[in-house]
Amino acid sequence: MAVEAALAGLRAEINCPICLDDLRDPVTIECGHNFCRSCIQQSWADLQDRFPCPVCRHPCQERHLRSNTQLGRMIDITKLLQITRSKKKRQEGSRLCKKHSQVLTLFCEEDQEVLCPLCTEPPNHQGHQVRPMKEAASHHRQRLNSYIEPLKKQVADVQKLVATQDRKLLELREKVENRRSKLASEFEHLTQSVEHEQEEVLSKLAEEEKDIQQKLIANTTAFSDHISNLKALLKEVAEKSVMSDVKLLIDIKRLLHRCETLRPPAVYWVQLRREECSLPPQYSALQKIIQKFREEVTLDPKTAHPNLLVSEDKKSVTFMRKKQRVRRNPKGFSVDPVVLGSEGFACGRHYWEVQVGDKPEWAVGVCKDSLTKERKQSPPRQNRCWTIQLQNGDYVAQGSIPVALVLKEKPRGIGIYLDYELGQVSFYSLNDMSHIHSFMDTFSEVLKPYFCVGCDPKPLTVSAVRDYAG
Repeated sequence: MAVEAALAGLRAEINCPICLDDLRDPVTIECGHNFCRSCIQQSWADLQDRFPCPVCRHPCQERHLRSNTQLGRMIDITKLLQITRSKKKRQEGSRLCKKHSQVLTLFCEEDQEVLCPLCTEPPNHQGHQVRPMKEAASHHRQRLNSYIEPLKKQVADVQKLVATQDRKLLELREKVENRRSKLASEFEHLTQSVEHEQEEVLSKLAEEEKDIQQKLIANTTAFSDHISNLKALLKEVAEKSVMSDVKLLIDIKRLLHRCETLRPPAVYWVQLRREECSLPPQYSALQKIIQKFREEVTLDPKTAHPNLLVSEDKKSVTFMRKKQRVRRNPKGFSVDPVVLGSEGFACGRHYWEVQVGDKPEWAVGVCKDSLTKERKQSPPRQNRCWTIQLQNGDYVAQGSIPVALVLKEKPRGIGIYLDYELGQVSFYSLNDMSHIHSFMDTFSEVLKPYFCVGCDPKPLTVSAVRDYAG
């Protein structure tokens, strides 16, 4: 049995890992594994830069195949040993049944057992298909041979899949490297943008400090002059008070007037402006907001002012000098050229965009749904609208308290982001996706998109989601 095991182990060592047959024209590759020359050449046929070993996956740098003549001779010797061993087994004669000491000449197909004639006597194997061993061996040899080619094909298919996976690994490395380079470039741009913004903000802060310093110095000088005036007046009053009656009363009116009207200069209170930073969208995560929370906002013609013409797709609105011949709607605005969005928001986060182009007047944002009940009021009552507007050439954030805005560039489009639970409405310029202004408040009722068109004939358009996706 030890010889059989050793011979079986030797047989396994001389098999090609690819075709699982005896090695033919054996070659050794860089990692030390052996293959048939034709098998390894076929395995590497579609590869170029790197050639992985089918056994250990070691990436060989080149198609270097070293003939192994010594291994070839060992294979020939092993085959001779196999043939000699087979002859010796045949010479040793047939195996005997352990139970009956009879020659094993039969095979039971149901139990898959080798039998002697006595093993087939009832009740053992009764009704089973029992046939001569030679016939059964021939049948099962054919069955085993029928598995060889499919198994070889499976091995080849799996090896192709492994080769494909290796290519995928190389592709992954290339993609990661490209992404790494791109991210490095973006972060470098982001760093430059932040540094530029920092320099600009600090420069403004330094200018403001210089201006305040000058005002404080001027204020201090004014107080010094006032103290000098007070001392002079004090001296004059003291001298006047000890004069004779006639001298005391001469010019008393002027002196009393000076005493009563002399006032100290106003104290200059130092108050620094809050410098806002307009960082790029990579920092503010605006792109993620757009992708995740973008809404398909449409205009509600029922709320439109009579002079407003809403397009058929409810995406664009234009001011017309002549009022539209439409049935008057109780929800419509009658004073300002305003139209609301059809959608109402009572929770969640939402983003939409409005193209204002070069219109000279406009206002966009959100308002409470109840604003339609006060449509005759102009301007709308405080705490009902959160908008930014362009009017008379000035940009204003119109909330509970108007805030004047100073923009570097005239925005041709506005991005609006509403976070209902957070109580935030933010506005972005679509020119460069920079932040314009944010409102913080508490919302308790339905909010609707708000659009004030102005009285010029240029349209105001709500961007469609498909425009952005394309």
